[in-house]
Amino acid sequence: MREKLLEYLLCPQCSGELRLRPEVEVNGEIKEGNLICRLCGQSFPIINSIPRFVPESHLQLFRQTWRNFGFSWRRFARIYADPRDFLDWIKPVSSDFFQGRSVLDAGCGTGLQARFAALFGAKEVVAFDLSPAVEVAYENTHDLPQVHIIQADIYHLPLKSKFDYVYSIGVFQHLPEPEMAFLNLVKLLNEGGYLSIWVYGYEGTGPVRWVVDPIRRLTSRMPLSLVYLASFLPTATVFLLTRLMSWVEARSKHPFGKSFVRKLPLGAYLA
Repeated sequence: MREKLLEYLLCPQCSGELRLRPEVEVNGEIKEGNLICRLCGQSFPIINSIPRFVPESHLQLFRQTWRNFGFSWRRFARIYADPRDFLDWIKPVSSDFFQGRSVLDAGCGTGLQARFAALFGAKEVVAFDLSPAVEVAYENTHDLPQVHIIQADIYHLPLKSKFDYVYSIGVFQHLPEPEMAFLNLVKLLNEGGYLSIWVYGYEGTGPVRWVVDPIRRLTSRMPLSLVYLASFLPTATVFLLTRLMSWVEARSKHPFGKSFVRKLPLGAYLA
């Protein structure tokens, strides 16, 4: 972590100020050390340049979910590498909007969206995730001094109310208490700040849910490496289907053609 990050951090237990105790520092970046609360004395480790605010007791509820997502993000570290996808998810926000603003990425995954936010001109970007994917996020952003990665729980955030813009992409549908998480993010905004939340589309995905949900009950019990191998055929099928639908929609001159495509499974994602 870089010392600049301290301006945005507080103790998630008592909201006290944190004191930095570095142990290994390289070129102005703290690789190993501790953040210690000045009020309650709670200590939070910095491991591999990432501050860790996730007590073991809080991990139990989410353990399987963050294992699965951590595996996915490490395996597919460059997925969604197109900034146009990012801007599509946060419409009507444009790339110019980020200029000079302090930004929070809530549930950063691989950190690519945080990287885009910085490249769009954000003053500072703090990005957090509960899962081990923060390791990938750090690798994808460590060359940008204005990006700061932390490992934290959305229900116990170690952050001050200092952000001009907060966004969360594809996170809330996985949370056990999304309303509480939403309110936690709202509290972090400066007066007049902005918030964007993107969740999976529901429209046009009925057949997918009917097929996928029962299968997930089985795959959630399988070793992740086996799930990865088993995913090749359905992934190829869905890819070809969506490409075909996109091709049909782009070339359809009749309004019925476009309307029909959007009513098909996954059609909402092609709009």
